Amino acid sequence: MKKNYLLLLLLITGSVFSQATRSKIQTYLNANLTKLELTSADVNDWIIESEATSESTNIHNYYLKQRYQGIEIFNAVANVWVKNDEVINIHSQFVSNITTKVNTTTPTLSVLEGLFSAKNLLNITSSNTHTILETKELKNFRISNNTEDEISAELVYQLTSDNQLRLAWDYVIDIPGHQHLWHVRIDALDGKLLEKNDMVISCSFGENHNHSASCSPMKESAASLNLFKETTSSLLEVQSGSYRVIPFNYESPNHIARQLITNPHNVEASPYGWHDTNGVVGNEYTITRGNNVQAQDDLDGNNGTGTSPSGGLTLSFDFPYGGTNTQPSTYLNAAITNLFYMNNMMHDVWYQYGFNEINGNFQQNNYGKGGTVTIGGDAVFADAQDGASATPQNLNNANFSTPTDGNRPRMQMFLWSYAAPIQPLYINSPADIAGSRIARDNVFNPGHVDIPIAPNLIQSNLVLYDDGTPDPGETDNCDACAAAVNAAAINGNIVVIRRSLAEALGGTPCTFIEKVKNAQNAGATGVIIVNNVDPSETVPAEINMSGADATITIPAISVTKAVGYPLIARIKTETVNGKIQLGEAPFINTDGDFDNGIVAHEYGHGISTRLAGGPANSGCLNNFEAMGEGWSDWFMLMMQLKAGDVGTTPKGVATFALNQPTTGSGLRSYPYSTDMSINPLTFNDSNIPIPTEAGDTGYRYVIGDFWATTLWDLNWAYIQKYGFDSNVYTGTGGNNKVMRLVLDALKLQPCNPGIVAGRDALIAADQATTGGEDYCLITEVFRRRGVGQGASSGSNNNSGDQVESFVAFSPGANCTALNTDSFEKEDLFNVYPNPTNGLLNIRINNFTGKASINVIDINGRTVYSNVNNDFNVEASINLNNLSSGMYIIKVTADTTTYTEKVIIK
Repeated sequence: MKKNYLLLLLLITGSVFSQATRSKIQTYLNANLTKLELTSADVNDWIIESEATSESTNIHNYYLKQRYQGIEIFNAVANVWVKNDEVINIHSQFVSNITTKVNTTTPTLSVLEGLFSAKNLLNITSSNTHTILETKELKNFRISNNTEDEISAELVYQLTSDNQLRLAWDYVIDIPGHQHLWHVRIDALDGKLLEKNDMVISCSFGENHNHSASCSPMKESAASLNLFKETTSSLLEVQSGSYRVIPFNYESPNHIARQLITNPHNVEASPYGWHDTNGVVGNEYTITRGNNVQAQDDLDGNNGTGTSPSGGLTLSFDFPYGGTNTQPSTYLNAAITNLFYMNNMMHDVWYQYGFNEINGNFQQNNYGKGGTVTIGGDAVFADAQDGASATPQNLNNANFSTPTDGNRPRMQMFLWSYAAPIQPLYINSPADIAGSRIARDNVFNPGHVDIPIAPNLIQSNLVLYDDGTPDPGETDNCDACAAAVNAAAINGNIVVIRRSLAEALGGTPCTFIEKVKNAQNAGATGVIIVNNVDPSETVPAEINMSGADATITIPAISVTKAVGYPLIARIKTETVNGKIQLGEAPFINTDGDFDNGIVAHEYGHGISTRLAGGPANSGCLNNFEAMGEGWSDWFMLMMQLKAGDVGTTPKGVATFALNQPTTGSGLRSYPYSTDMSINPLTFNDSNIPIPTEAGDTGYRYVIGDFWATTLWDLNWAYIQKYGFDSNVYTGTGGNNKVMRLVLDALKLQPCNPGIVAGRDALIAADQATTGGEDYCLITEVFRRRGVGQGASSGSNNNSGDQVESFVAFSPGANCTALNTDSFEKEDLFNVYPNPTNGLLNIRINNFTGKASINVIDINGRTVYSNVNNDFNVEASINLNNLSSGMYIIKVTADTTTYTEKVIIK
């Protein structure tokens, strides 16, 4: 009886608070109609769609959805800030004069008729019939969708390009394979497509990349790491297991050997470990599944039930990984384990900065901490090696879809096929041309014969093929489109064949298979095919040799014209001897599941989508100036920060997946760096025309490149001011501060913001948190990249109308201009964390020798001294015995003296 009474009291109290808040919001709207350019009719029908909070800003965000006669207006969202129980600001995207713009309140098409039109317009050919599973007020429906996720449908108004409100059916439709999760509005009168958005944010890239040689996988370490294990109470002595993985703050196997990491869960974010779902001590799963993520394979690409490796009762997930030269199927368990670990790390780290239950994070069980609660929860589906056994394979991609809070997101990680150049051809003689040559293997299937791996080899003289028929445009007969007339010379040797001119220009005088088969019939032991055209924008230098013939028994490689023509010339005048051999097994695939940067990037899409516009709205980053790709790259970069890093160092994206060295340029237009000679992007570079073709998403990366570049600058400006703290959970360094700042700003910004609105949200978050202590820092970082005072985003839904400005913000006289040197202070001298609880790290980059360290209090007394101590780049001192307050750290090294103020808490 007492429990029921208490529950009723809580419900009544919550209702009163909700009504009181609603009344204050309505009063604020009524008092600001002129400022908001709205009428009283525009603000008399709205609902609170979702809420968000921040412990640092103490702002409670209410996301309002505008309605007309009870029908919601799609993405007519107002973000209301409430602090100390008072409305302090509003970002409104309510539609003005709605009574003059609506066309009707009654649909002509039923919800199922509208769905038929939507599937037809989206070219969804599935034949399954649909059944209405649930109806709410004749405006909201749940509809069956065969084996795919249910379809949601709602009657809404869509604002059209001519500023009219059309009654529409709003659908969220999953398709087989989850390659698209369509969010689409269909005119409820005539069935026409009004707007569509793909909630699957796909990060495939079609650009050509300049691939350098890959780093070989490092030897795995047997060491067991325990990274940032928090102290727990006896109740929460939870064992989350041990996992052999790439540590979260390294990008890939090319950057560090895999480590066996024990109990990495954070007790605040995952109080019952990573394998719990019921909120009671004791694991529900011994596989890669738990409250935050369910990681499994999806080899057939159908989003069905895949396999998940088991760690047994001890939760030991220690599986072998053979590297990029082994078949992905042999290391599937290792890939799934890394995917599980990295998803959980993203959950636990960003929980500390405000991506928690009330703000829509991804959990099956919210453990009574608020947020939307559903039967199935919304832990991440994480699919490893997605579509690896499908025909054709899913390759060179990764994606993330984020439905509204309470509905499960999905991450799909694919294999990548970017092979680094190989050098299987070595010329032994003559001596003046001896050495390795780059070549490309064929992709005959069937008919592919592996290049021999050392110590195996094929070695002989190189013989030019002669079929007795002059080749078009050439002076010899070596295109091998007929039987060899010099079979006796070919027998037992490596044969050289020139690609025919007609074939190179698109004709088919004979296929590559026929050429190789003719050489094989003449007794050749191997084949080298030489391209005969110069490369251009439309013609590649390399040949991609494909075909099928199961009777092929010899290896065949191809070389460019630049490599092959000099060899042909020498073969005609003297004996040339060579060998075909690989020094190691050939490249097969890289696996995105081992690229922690890609996993963090994809998970970052989920964070930004849930926080922008509130957790109940997944459509507030769909505009053409949306910065989603930029936030995701920034999430990736922040997860990889380590002591000793400097902002000027170039950072590529997805170098492992692209089979590049760790210093490779990656996927972006420029590597990320605070050095503008390395990354020169300014606001003007974010301009790109609005795409005219469906599926053209290139604008997202142009906008994202600039946004991430500026946020990366911001991070290093904060580190310069506050130091770096390697504790990603409870640290107090500049990196920790900017992580909190960016998530706070995501909650404060309007729905579908532009870059200027994103900048202003960062300034507002700092104002709410610190009273504006870092106003100059933030504004100068943005001014340096062209988003100064007077800069304009134009329309937030236009990716090509940004106008840059390098004008300093008011009060400009009090803001010191930033330059590259401002970001390079960490290159010289750094003291961190600052403030500190006592343990202090002192770094003098590139210095080894004798150094004296003195600590001086505010009265000028030396309270710590360590004279002429050996110093090697970095040293740590313990000041736990000192009282709280401000001190001066004075370090003398050689003839240089460094000083820094430090606060002891």
